[in-house]
Amino acid sequence: MMPRLVLLSACLLGGCAVGPDYVRPELPKADAFPEAGKGGAALSADWWKSFGDPQLDALVAKAMAANADLRIAVARVEQAAAVLGETEGAALPQVDAVGGVNASKLSEGAYNQNLSTTGRHRTTSRGGLATSFELDFWGKLRRAEEGARAQLLGARESRRLVELSVGAAVVRAYAAVRAADAQSAAAQEVLAARDEEVVIVGKRAAVGAAGPVEVAQAEVARASAVAALADARRTRAAAEHLLGLLTGQPSLTLAARRKDGLRLPAPVATGLPSDLLARRPDVVAAEQALVAANARIGYMKASRYPSFTLTGAIGSESRELNALFDGATATSSLGVDLRYPLLDFGRGAARVEGAVAEQHQAAAAYEKAFLNACREVRDALVDVRETAAAAAAADRRAKASDEAFRIAEERSRQGQIGPMELLAACRLRAESQVAVARVRLDRLAAQVDLVKALGGARPDVAVAK
Repeated sequence: MMPRLVLLSACLLGGCAVGPDYVRPELPKADAFPEAGKGGAALSADWWKSFGDPQLDALVAKAMAANADLRIAVARVEQAAAVLGETEGAALPQVDAVGGVNASKLSEGAYNQNLSTTGRHRTTSRGGLATSFELDFWGKLRRAEEGARAQLLGARESRRLVELSVGAAVVRAYAAVRAADAQSAAAQEVLAARDEEVVIVGKRAAVGAAGPVEVAQAEVARASAVAALADARRTRAAAEHLLGLLTGQPSLTLAARRKDGLRLPAPVATGLPSDLLARRPDVVAAEQALVAANARIGYMKASRYPSFTLTGAIGSESRELNALFDGATATSSLGVDLRYPLLDFGRGAARVEGAVAEQHQAAAAYEKAFLNACREVRDALVDVRETAAAAAAADRRAKASDEAFRIAEERSRQGQIGPMELLAACRLRAESQVAVARVRLDRLAAQVDLVKALGGARPDVAVAK
């Protein structure tokens, strides 16, 4: 009998898995990004170092180690790995050690022909090993393992997405702090010039050389300069506080700099739209969700088929504890149990239909994630191109305003212009510096957005240049 059961078990374990095998769905095709230029440098894993600021590098490293969102993502990966381990273990026999001692007392009033020889009091000791596990004939457990593995891979991609988002948030917040530093320094120069203008206009008004309108206009301009300085300081404080949150340092403070010190990065290679299928963490995670949903269809279909459970036990049973493991007290059993959902009033079919609908949703979400990735890359490429042009124009403006101020100083020393004209040149130079800081921040933010849109750097994915 036992050889037959072993042969039956081998046949059942060798059965095929029901349900559809995963095939990547067809997605809308695009040969290239129309906005992408030629060439470009490949993204590195530590892409933020291209900005050339050691303090920024230290803040990103701190965030990667201490950020709460990232720790949550890591814990989710560990949880998914544990679920996969449990699912894999379900396909293997679980062996339990069993044992016990049972004492009983029989009634003299009941019919028992052996009562005179065995007595009313009986004690039985037993011990051994027992197992029971489902034979995966229809592939239900294999589909469950397939789905759990896909969920683990999806959790890993979600962690990569959090890492990328945290790094990008740190870079943008740090760039905002340094841009606010430059804007604050320039705004202070503007305010100082406005203060002098108010004094000069006030003196002119005292001698009748200026009217009330000029005095009011000077006060309005000074108030605007005060508001601009306050806005820059408030923006810096908010960005600094955000950095403290991202890096797990609630009391973080950064020393102010007159210039941001961040290097404008070189263009990066965007590759092809198809590269995003293996490069963007959210796209890869969406595909793994589709894989899991596809496996769930097979699991639900297999649940409607007969299930076979192999049971077995070996051990010993004896009236005397010291004779428990003698050869004459050995026991064993081996069997196969069958269970078939004969009548469930459509519940099994409804579960299959629900799994199919879930797979359709996952397929649509996968396509949407890919299309959204392409849109974000194109948007980021346009931002990089236009902010680069704006940054070049702002630099030219700053150089021109510096030259205008130099000429105004020279003419002021020669007595060719008055103090108001010199203050106007000073304001123009400071306002140009504010414009440069804003445009540089936009350019850096566009670069960060492009890195995020491309999915960062993956060592296992080659990007076409």
